[in-house]
Amino acid sequence: MNEQLNRAYWMLADTELPIAKDLTYKSSFEAHFKHGLLFNEKLMISDAQAVNCVNFRTLVNENTEFKQLMSKDLLSIAVRDPLGTSKCDRLTQVRDAFQKENKRNMAQEEFLTDIDLDYVNENCEIIPYTYSSLRENYTENIFEIFKGENAHQVFGSDIQKLLIERLLIESERDHGLGRVFLHKNFESDLRKAGKHEVWSKHKNDIIRFSDAPYVTGISKVLNTNPIYSPLHQSSFELAYPKKPQIIEKESAIEIATNLNLSSYEAALSKLMPEDILFLRDSFEFKEYQKKINYGVSNENSLDNTLDALIAYQNLIDQYIIKRHLGLKTSKQFKGKRFLEPMRKISQEGGVFSLGLALTDAISGGALSIANFFVSEFIDRQSTLTEQKMTREKYKLQTAIEHSEYSSKIKAQHLTKGDANETIYTSLDKF
Repeated sequence: MNEQLNRAYWMLADTELPIAKDLTYKSSFEAHFKHGLLFNEKLMISDAQAVNCVNFRTLVNENTEFKQLMSKDLLSIAVRDPLGTSKCDRLTQVRDAFQKENKRNMAQEEFLTDIDLDYVNENCEIIPYTYSSLRENYTENIFEIFKGENAHQVFGSDIQKLLIERLLIESERDHGLGRVFLHKNFESDLRKAGKHEVWSKHKNDIIRFSDAPYVTGISKVLNTNPIYSPLHQSSFELAYPKKPQIIEKESAIEIATNLNLSSYEAALSKLMPEDILFLRDSFEFKEYQKKINYGVSNENSLDNTLDALIAYQNLIDQYIIKRHLGLKTSKQFKGKRFLEPMRKISQEGGVFSLGLALTDAISGGALSIANFFVSEFIDRQSTLTEQKMTREKYKLQTAIEHSEYSSKIKAQHLTKGDANETIYTSLDKF
């Protein structure tokens, strides 16, 4: 695994989140996924999410543009490796195991479809993980949490000591701890010890503490930067207890604000896969990634990171405006399209633009055309000054605000030592 690449574990595909499992939020899921790709080097989801996230599988099956984002350069899938030999199960095997255990979030016919899972398996990067590594991480984190200050405040000294003693006994007996024990069997264990009243009083607290290592397991084992929703926040605060570095008021960096078109779901929906590739290939994207991954440790580095973010968001806004104003390729064009990021130099104007590689079915020659909105035609016919660009931005923003589809995406990036976290605060609406 390339350790230098910043993989971000994208937990918005968590099958318990409404945005992941409710088809009503399918468009929001797509917009958040694109947003994640615009602000991270690569996203990662788990095999369980890949096979059981309703909106993910629906989009791969039904949306050609979304399907094009299934790429080794954009998305990693963390897949179980039963024998620890890097021979991972295929996603269809993971699905079959879920089917046997009746862990299915969608209609059986859709769940048992192979085509989308095979496509994701073949086109995305596969990163192995083992049950043993997850179990070891879970056991270690359980003891850290139950020995921690949060547990002391909730349980008090005597009960905290009792719980740790019982957990140690179980860990020695079963060579580690499992979630089933913490959720179910801990009750009978405490009853046998004559302490069932502890379970009666603190059941919810015990389950909450035991969920944190489970929720954060893959992110920790595979050393990825987590991206999560408010539903996961308490788990990450427990499992990653180190507080954000204090810079002025806080070191949180808002990666989407209400003033930018890049924060509107409707605006993001205008971006095609080739647009996302172009933006990710920009100097602004690379500078922002460099700043955010290096770490924000003082006021100066915070200012530099914010400057890079503002420049990148402005670039996204300009592209959204051009997409809004641009012309689409003629439907009569019969060339077969292959999505490929490529730089094209106009012989007339020396203008750089992103193109689509096209193959002429007759001659087999490689052709290129400007993409839907970054075309030489638009550059020649409608050169926008900075003032006009700003004017168009606010016109489009106003139009979006007054439309029915005006939801906004808002996220904060937190720097915690060597770890970076992103929380999508806008998911409170779900």
